[in-house]
Amino acid sequence: MKLTTQDINSYLGALLIGVMPLLMLTEIGHSSSAWYVLVGTCLIICLTREGGYKKTVSALHPYRWVIAAFMFSLVPAVLNLLRFQAMPGAEVERALRMILGCVLVLGAVLTMRPQVVRRISWGFVVAGLISCAYVFWPNERDLGRPVTPEYNSVTYGNLMLLLGVLIMYATRWSLTSWPRAERLFKWLVVVVVLTGFVLTQTRTGWLALPFFLLIWLVLNNFVKRPARLIAALALLVCVCAASLMLIPKMNERAWEGYNEVSECMTTNPLAFTSVCIRLQLWRTSMDMFYQNPWLGIGRRVDFQPELQTRVDKGMLLPFVAEDFAEPHSDMIMSLATQGLIGGLALLLIYFSPAVVFVRRLAASRSINTRTAAAMGLAVCLGFAIFGLTELMFRGMRTIGFYSVMIGCLLALSDPRQAE
Repeated sequence: MKLTTQDINSYLGALLIGVMPLLMLTEIGHSSSAWYVLVGTCLIICLTREGGYKKTVSALHPYRWVIAAFMFSLVPAVLNLLRFQAMPGAEVERALRMILGCVLVLGAVLTMRPQVVRRISWGFVVAGLISCAYVFWPNERDLGRPVTPEYNSVTYGNLMLLLGVLIMYATRWSLTSWPRAERLFKWLVVVVVLTGFVLTQTRTGWLALPFFLLIWLVLNNFVKRPARLIAALALLVCVCAASLMLIPKMNERAWEGYNEVSECMTTNPLAFTSVCIRLQLWRTSMDMFYQNPWLGIGRRVDFQPELQTRVDKGMLLPFVAEDFAEPHSDMIMSLATQGLIGGLALLLIYFSPAVVFVRRLAASRSINTRTAAAMGLAVCLGFAIFGLTELMFRGMRTIGFYSVMIGCLLALSDPRQAE
């Protein structure tokens, strides 16, 4: 069988996208290099496709509002650039990575064969299994929790949970000639990956789990009416809370968290505990936001010096000011460094594609289209919920992963791509 240009582009695109989570979660590294190769390849595909770049522009037209929402992330970065009269820094690069990763991957994948690109799910499987190796057989442990590569255990656990959920949704895709065996294998991987997530003892991920399960119910048409959606969500929250209490280590950490919050909010606002340190960082970050509500302090490199200026005010411990350069929250970091405009930009990045995914998931479309929509919605909501209590966009790796996944899943859930 002769391979066409579309076939070659599809297999190459699937390979480059599928390898992203593996490079992101392991010590192999080079995720930035892979991102540049992927984006460069997608740019060439968009410019050289049949019909030329004008056909790409036409294909992207239905996504003009999502693209505009992503481009808004440049606004606070450029305004602060003009404000400080400095050279373009990390904030501009972060915004450009988010925009280019989404737009160019979206435009390129719209030209590819959907059934080939769906094989990115095998990349989730491989990344999930290898990430579990770090959790199940760690060389050393810190406070009884596994020491994970590239990230702290919270971020790593959150990403493991997201991968497990994406693999679970991918059971609705048949990519081989043995659909039953394929589905069984994927379910076994889901169990392994979710077990690894539990072993990371990450509390943040449990906040997102009810929403992931609700998306699964909607994907399988178990819940259709709005009232039943709310009831199902309430039930899932209760089930997840009960499950959390039944796991000894997680039960212990949940009560520790409760007691630490109580102590920090009442008797000792500067307690040297995990949760109180986070509350000190949030309190101090919001003070930075109040200093300039529109554009914040301007640059992330100034965050730690701003912390240190507030030690004498009794807002946080000296140790916290010296050892922490971020507040463990994407939204609070955006408000502190870029003000209301930055907070709005982050919300648009989360929810502008989420609206598209919700509409496609709810519509009477093919299971392939709805599965991609469910995956995309899980990525949007996952990062939004994880980002409440953790800096998921700490580095370029997760920014690249998010932007690429959104672009790819928007294309795969496009009704025009349905087979």
